Amino acid sequence: MDTTHNSPRARGDAPVLCIVDDDDLTVELIREVAEESGWTAHGLKDIAQLREFLRRQRPTLLMIDDDLPDGRGGDLARALRHDPATSDIPVVVCTAAHPKRQREIGVSVPVISKPFELRELEHLLHVRAARRGAGLRQGGAAG
Repeated sequence: MDTTHNSPRARGDAPVLCIVDDDDLTVELIREVAEESGWTAHGLKDIAQLREFLRRQRPTLLMIDDDLPDGRGGDLARALRHDPATSDIPVVVCTAAHPKRQREIGVSVPVISKPFELRELEHLLHVRAARRGAGLRQGGAAG
């Protein structure tokens, strides 16, 4: 089920966050923080929905859970990073996985450990929005 949602506060020029997580509460929490920070947020349940979303739209930032029903988000993030069609889309993996798995993922993309602090998420969104506004290329670092 696509839980795509556009905030009434969202502007046409707002940065676009795509959240891929099968936990509805996590998606809603991230969405609320994002929308309060001026982002348009979309929530998706799995990798298949993300692939469909990417055919229609290019997000400013992807936040992907590592433990998805149809695959591992960290592996997907690595694949997106190496695909010329998506390599310029910043990706952050959110996970409660063991620190060893987090280090494996972190070689390719930034990782936010679950449970995360809301301030950490707010900071990430503000930094990404500022980089977007300054016209800077958004690379692999989270901050």
